[in-house]
Amino acid sequence: MPAELGKIAPLKVLWLTDNKLTRVPKEIGDLGALTVLKLGSNQLTSVPKELGRLAALEKLYLEHNKLTSVRAELGRLAALERLILTNNQLTSVPAELGGLTALEYLDLNDNKLTSVPKELGNLVELDVFYLDGNELTSVPAALGGLTSLTVLSLGSNQLTSVPKELGNLKAVRYLNLDNNQVTSVPAELGRLTTLQILSLEDNQLTSVPKQLGDLNAMDQLRLGGNPGLAALPEEVDQLSTAHGGICDITM
Repeated sequence: MPAELGKIAPLKVLWLTDNKLTRVPKEIGDLGALTVLKLGSNQLTSVPKELGRLAALEKLYLEHNKLTSVRAELGRLAALERLILTNNQLTSVPAELGGLTALEYLDLNDNKLTSVPKELGNLVELDVFYLDGNELTSVPAALGGLTSLTVLSLGSNQLTSVPKELGNLKAVRYLNLDNNQVTSVPAELGRLTTLQILSLEDNQLTSVPKQLGDLNAMDQLRLGGNPGLAALPEEVDQLSTAHGGICDITM
């Protein structure tokens, strides 16, 4: 990519997906009018810190590269609404991303994350958060502060527990915890009055709390692949369509 690209001051959309890029010139930070930057499906191992100067940027796509880290400077992108980092080699993300107060969509699927900074709980506008296919053994309680969140997907990690603070996600409609090592579900999830789909397949559950029976908006409760889960509390079982309820329960 030529450095001279940074001289195209009026440029608003730059689409460089599916090339063989190994680097991005620092001059890209001079594109002050840029609102969309697509760099997915390349061979990038890093991005320049100057990306943090793109004050108008709303959408940043970096999926399917070879990134091992994320620049802390990206936390300065005050207008950013969508950040896609799927399928890289990230082991962590910087706490500074918690400063992306306009962010609505964050995709960190299929990386090597072993932890998530608690500062991501400050993303008050976040609507969709994907963390599937990482190496997480826990998630911070601070994620319970994501009160605009409608989708939280944590499948295919190594979670053994679920923080009770997720019961504060007052807008969540879809919560995925499939294919982990979860042994228990906090009763506080029974406060998720907007929840429509709760997926807990392929874990190590032997019971679920009766408070899940309070989830009157739920139409799917997925519990398959928990060999130690033989029966449900009556309060939960009554949600089942088999008993005249509104929820499709699979075990």
